[in-house]
Amino acid sequence: MILDQNLSAEYSNPTANRRWGFFFPLLLLLLNLAACASAPTVRPSLDQAGLRVSAAEDTLGPVSSDPRVLLDAAHRHRWLGDYLRTVEFLDAADAVLATEEPASATWSRAAMLRRLALEKAWLHYDRAEWREGLRVARLALQQEPGDKSLRLIYGLLAAHDGRRSDAFEVADDFSRAEDHNPDGPWIRAAYRVSTGQLREAYNLVFPLNPNREHQAECWREMGEIAEVLREYSQADRWYTESAHAPPFGHARGVRSREYPRLKPGSRKTHQKVWLAFDRYYVTGSLSAYTRLAWDRFETAEPGPGKAFWAEQVVNAAGILLRKGIDEPWAYRVRGLVFEFGGETDRAIRDLKTASRRLQRLARPDGRIEATLGHMYLGKKDHVQALSHLEAAVDMDPASAGAWRDLGLALIMDEQKEAAEQALNRSLELDPESATSWYNRGLLYLHAKDYDRALSDLQEAARLAPRNGEVIDLLQRTRALQRRQDGS
Repeated sequence: MILDQNLSAEYSNPTANRRWGFFFPLLLLLLNLAACASAPTVRPSLDQAGLRVSAAEDTLGPVSSDPRVLLDAAHRHRWLGDYLRTVEFLDAADAVLATEEPASATWSRAAMLRRLALEKAWLHYDRAEWREGLRVARLALQQEPGDKSLRLIYGLLAAHDGRRSDAFEVADDFSRAEDHNPDGPWIRAAYRVSTGQLREAYNLVFPLNPNREHQAECWREMGEIAEVLREYSQADRWYTESAHAPPFGHARGVRSREYPRLKPGSRKTHQKVWLAFDRYYVTGSLSAYTRLAWDRFETAEPGPGKAFWAEQVVNAAGILLRKGIDEPWAYRVRGLVFEFGGETDRAIRDLKTASRRLQRLARPDGRIEATLGHMYLGKKDHVQALSHLEAAVDMDPASAGAWRDLGLALIMDEQKEAAEQALNRSLELDPESATSWYNRGLLYLHAKDYDRALSDLQEAARLAPRNGEVIDLLQRTRALQRRQDGS
């Protein structure tokens, strides 16, 4: 599985199959999210929930060979937060422009390549992939060194990547060319953000009135600076301005809602987030959107809906991490989703990072420890599992799953009495757990206490009648008991 994959690889080979984000096999099968640049397929103008897309979402019908149409669609989908389809449209435009056919009388290849580079760079900017975006913008500037739009995105990306001289050179050029040009202060503020000087960044952007072309992005970044500084009222005002500045007129299907940020806190930390079709992040608090996506992932039934929200959690959390916002909690939810998707090594890395950081904040998390213990059991590393599971039951004594896994780890460590106590506690909390009955039956079997082993394994078989492993062990135990009785 490919998770939170950077977009840089997608542009390295325009004829290759492109994939983006966090894909489960079921998601690939049911939603057909992979795009093939050599045979681009444009989706109809219905979003995945079956809602009619706004007037801005043209019905493209069959595959378009006009890169203007494809780039317009990419521009709109990027603003609407559907980055996956943004990549599909960019791939399609890339494939058209890569042909050897002469340019159309209605469009110039040079102009379309410039637009393609701009859209790619802004997509990287939205996803906080500063260096990937810089590579795209730098190559385009070699062809169009004086292009103001390319210089703006280059300056912003350089600023966020901490490249002071490059960023300030662009910012100074804008300021010299036009008094009160807001793009220069925007770039300087972005550099202050990269160095952690948030109050200085806030003071720089406070008086700004962004230019029309990219005011949605500028207002959004201003809101983010205010939010991190806990200037929540100002953040709300700037986010609202961002939501009211789509690049294509009024967008139906975009609604705001108030939601708690990812970091737990009081009611004051609830922030507005704007969603397209009640699913894609448009603007507002990305932290609140990540929390919303996580909550929906948690409550979704297995299937394409759960896979969709898993994708959103992984990618939104990844952006937060690249921006340095709410990092411990972003690592936590991303790691838990990785664990759900079977990405054990990546899950362990994220959850161990989250565990260390939350412990330094005196906010240890029992679920993190229980999940780490469970994964180490899956890797047959009961020594590592024990430390995490013991911590988990200390933090949350009512967690039947943590007690169940602790019992198994103790069996593997040959601590039989402690294992029995842990499994007894697990069954007190959850008497319907076939796994706990099975594990305790296994413990008794190893102790050659066949009567109690049979009793537990029969209960496990009652609760999980189709589990072949339970049935096999039950039959083996019966055979061992008969052999003992006959001796």
